[in-house]
Amino acid sequence: MSSTRPLILLHPYPADGTFWGRFRDALGTDRQILTPEAPGFGGTAAQQGWTVEGFADQVAADIDVATNGGGDVIGVSLGGYVALALALRHPEHCASLVLADTRADADDEPTRRARYEAIDAISRGGKDAYLDGLLTRLVGPDATTDVRNELDACARRQSDEALVGALHALASRPDQSAALSSIGAPTLVIVGADDTVTPPALAARIADGIPHARLEVIHGAGHLAPLERAAQVAASVTGHLQTTAA
Repeated sequence: MSSTRPLILLHPYPADGTFWGRFRDALGTDRQILTPEAPGFGGTAAQQGWTVEGFADQVAADIDVATNGGGDVIGVSLGGYVALALALRHPEHCASLVLADTRADADDEPTRRARYEAIDAISRGGKDAYLDGLLTRLVGPDATTDVRNELDACARRQSDEALVGALHALASRPDQSAALSSIGAPTLVIVGADDTVTPPALAARIADGIPHARLEVIHGAGHLAPLERAAQVAASVTGHLQTTAA
């Protein structure tokens, strides 16, 4: 990759910026990489009432500091929501876009209710039990023990405040489906074939909604394809970035 644009990697819930370690190793680039962390994650300061849109504004400010132009933005799950908001709110900072294992629509009522039930459980000291149920759904059946252990350790070191803040942000995010057609950045949509959280049909809707977007299904992966199949996703992203390099 010869472009001098920075890569902006936006992590999923309930991980932090270290989520990207396997992907970064597989990507093998010397480009500048930014891994902004959502409030409270990775030891950053927790914030009450933060939103996906507000965090996207902060990412735009981070890009301003790092470069005079835009960056290549890659987001997974929660990071995909933030990447989508960045592309819509700050298109000048989004030279190209990769949306992985995410969706454009808002939570439906059962999903929103489940998030608030999780908030209540964590607030009553039930973080470990909550994560026990969540983490098994985030990776596909072919995920290795090493991948599962890495995800488990990453999730459990996040504070209760970080998890609760993110759940509020996830539950309150708007439906962006109607705005997809306004995205001008070259876009790659990635989804794990075994993703049951944001299934391939939802990824196809995003790809259909964004002009000239391309969809790639990653076999052997669940909801966290860049962790489960780092080399395959890195190869797909490399090809995408090569076609969009300045």
